Amino acid sequence: MNWFIILFLIISIILFLITKYYVEKIDADEQTLKEEIETFETENNRTPTEHLKFNHSITLNYLDKENASKLVSLNSDYMTNMNQPNLSARSCDSLNELYEKCITGFDTITPKEKEKVDLFILNLLDKIKLNNTSYYNYVSKWLKEISIAKAKSWLESGMPHTLEKTIIMDADWFRNPRETTLLHELTHIHQRYVHFDFEDLYKELGYHYNSDYIKGLESIYPLNRNNPDGLSTKWLWKMPELSTIIQPTLHNNNTHYWWIGAVFKSVNPSSLSEVDLVALKLNQDNEGNFYYLKQPTTLLHNLKSFTTFFGENPNNYHPNEITAKMAEFYLMDTLNNLHQFNNKENKENKHYSFTDYEGYKIYKKYVDNMINKYY
Repeated sequence: MNWFIILFLIISIILFLITKYYVEKIDADEQTLKEEIETFETENNRTPTEHLKFNHSITLNYLDKENASKLVSLNSDYMTNMNQPNLSARSCDSLNELYEKCITGFDTITPKEKEKVDLFILNLLDKIKLNNTSYYNYVSKWLKEISIAKAKSWLESGMPHTLEKTIIMDADWFRNPRETTLLHELTHIHQRYVHFDFEDLYKELGYHYNSDYIKGLESIYPLNRNNPDGLSTKWLWKMPELSTIIQPTLHNNNTHYWWIGAVFKSVNPSSLSEVDLVALKLNQDNEGNFYYLKQPTTLLHNLKSFTTFFGENPNNYHPNEITAKMAEFYLMDTLNNLHQFNNKENKENKHYSFTDYEGYKIYKKYVDNMINKYY
């Protein structure tokens, strides 16, 4: 009789424990489901700004027009480099007039525009992260460093540019953000604040920094268009030796250094677009000093060694601009959109790829190594 009681008790305890387990499991599952629903609802209810912060730890810094105007300084390198042709191209007669004009050259970014840009950058980062983690870390790092401001249509003729750590975009960009423009301008800020990251790259691309004044360029220097993202006129270019093997037919062009710039067509230009991209062939004396004999000017698109190496576009007149343009290619390459990008950039030859340029191959290898090592 006692055995039956003991057995009954044991079975009752087992049934109780089993029942308790399943009841607790059901409660736990219901709680998990509830938390998942709440998480989903929370995720769904987040704004693009909240998504950007939650998913990528980024809160973009937008400048209103008052704070953006503080970027303009009479003592900046950009302003002190202004001369009469550059003032004329900006419809000004004096530096003070230009300063007073520029401090009114900004608009405040609206909440709707901020939300649109946040969503744009959120989607861009998501795409980059799927393709290249190191590149994602690189882009994220610099997005955390910068500010964004909106320019009036006349400021720098509507061309996006940077001052200090601020990207100044045209008004249309806030309506239709362009991925390549963002990476182009991010590159300019990287160049400004960590310039030594680019020193070896510029050498590999054939650039030589010459700090000495070049005799014969006295009439050229004053006509050089002032660019806040490429102020130095000290860079010279010569086709790298590697490419004389790849492009042996261009060997004659490789024996000279060239001064390259965007030069105004007159001393009183009426706009920033009144320039020619020119290449001036330099000579050297026995001490290695450069001089210019004032030979006929070579338009840059006629310097075949240069265009074959880098390609031809309006940005290719300064190493800062060339590598910022290549940053656009690199982004499209990463996102596997290079074919579409090539078609847009090369309307006359839609089958040509920017990845075929030797300059881009050098850039890509260099940047791959840099971001994989440091990011």
